Amino acid sequence: MCNMCGRAYRNQQGLRQHFINYPNHEALPEELDSKKEESGSPPASTQKKPASNAAEEMGAKANLKTEQRDKPVAPPNDYCDFCLGGEEENKKTGQPEKLVSCADCGRSGHPQCLQFTDVLAENVGKYHWQCIECKSCGICGTSDNDDQLLFCDDCDRGYHMYCIKPTMTTPPEGRWICVLCETAEESHS
Repeated sequence: MCNMCGRAYRNQQGLRQHFINYPNHEALPEELDSKKEESGSPPASTQKKPASNAAEEMGAKANLKTEQRDKPVAPPNDYCDFCLGGEEENKKTGQPEKLVSCADCGRSGHPQCLQFTDVLAENVGKYHWQCIECKSCGICGTSDNDDQLLFCDDCDRGYHMYCIKPTMTTPPEGRWICVLCETAEESHS
């Protein structure tokens, strides 16, 4: 919860994004409550400002790296939640396989048990990955309206269809990648 305006978030990522979007909190909590009652909606100083470009919208890569260092990581389980094997053996394949662990709850899984592609398995190790139960939007930081979350096919980050620019009203058919992965693909070309 933000001590300046009282806005509540389900996780630290949402609160961190809140401080990125509203760094100067122009009103104190009492002022926010009275302005909200008068107009029936939050004051302009607390409404989300539109992102000026895609990189800013998705969070600058430097901010993602800072976020990874600052956010506490849950201790990882030493077994796969799907096959119950450890890193020494994936019980489905009989082969050793490294586990991927959720940064929020610590649940773990083998990339093959999670049905990750090779690209996806490589990319989830580069940031604080969230399992499907903990997944939140990479832009607003909330897990509300989970039926509106899209998952990037290259990194598994989640984004609300209404948070990305341009917004979407229906999920895309087939493969979808986020702006961060699209940018990374373009820089490697």
